[in-house]
Amino acid sequence: MYQRNNSLTSKPRSESPELKLRLISAAVGLPLLGLTLFFGFWPVSVVAIAVAAVVGLETQQLAFGKSKSVAPKGSAALVGAFIAGLGVFGAALGELKIDYSSADTAERIVVVILVVLVAEFLITSRFARYQAISRRKLIISYGIIVVLAVTLLPFIVSSDGGHELLAYGILVMFAADSGAYFVGRSIGRRRMAPNVSPGKTWEGFAGGLVAAVVASLLLSNLLSLDFSIVKIVVIGLVIAALGVVGDLTESWVKRLADVKDSGGIIPGHGGILDRLDALAPIFVFIYFIV
Repeated sequence: MYQRNNSLTSKPRSESPELKLRLISAAVGLPLLGLTLFFGFWPVSVVAIAVAAVVGLETQQLAFGKSKSVAPKGSAALVGAFIAGLGVFGAALGELKIDYSSADTAERIVVVILVVLVAEFLITSRFARYQAISRRKLIISYGIIVVLAVTLLPFIVSSDGGHELLAYGILVMFAADSGAYFVGRSIGRRRMAPNVSPGKTWEGFAGGLVAAVVASLLLSNLLSLDFSIVKIVVIGLVIAALGVVGDLTESWVKRLADVKDSGGIIPGHGGILDRLDALAPIFVFIYFIV
């Protein structure tokens, strides 16, 4: 989330073209995001399945590298797409007013599995000795957690006010990310987690919190969200904090895999997991708000 290649002293020469690539990717990605949210349930569902498939590919690559002793990469994509597809099918039953009870059951199953996997991930990461098998288990668990977080998107947009809240959460996170980036580059000195992500600083984190609160106040008014001022401020702070947690977690997982980026599918942004690191916990948080 807070740029991994930030320097605490001077700006590297290579950062300018990388920043341009990031801006180009954002210029393409943000309108696509807006169109997807505007047109509703089905575009979001298609995007969720496609993203889950790519997450499956990247997770297998992180866990096994180029090992030929595992199943073909296409199988990992199919698993990711299948998991998201089951969620979309369950959400569609409610969206089409076919079977609300089955839709609710599918929703509960996704949430329960997600909670169990998060608990398992936290326990394993605390006590494992990080041998090859435990590293792979952690990486695979992380990938499935992200897939399940993405699978919540159809359930969010099929709920009353879900479109607005999802757009609100994503935009607040973007604001926090931008605030952290520029403040961290300008005055960042005290590193947050030097062993995991050396570029993140406490000054950048503070800048992200301020930007998130400001964006939360503005967007809640723009989208006419029925929240009190206190709740709006708290939500902004939580989104910023969750973004940091998600980013640090993905950075740690990539260290387990000994890679810099999860992939190269998005110019200037790395892989899909590199972009979902902060967004995945936001999806879960917005789901519970909805």
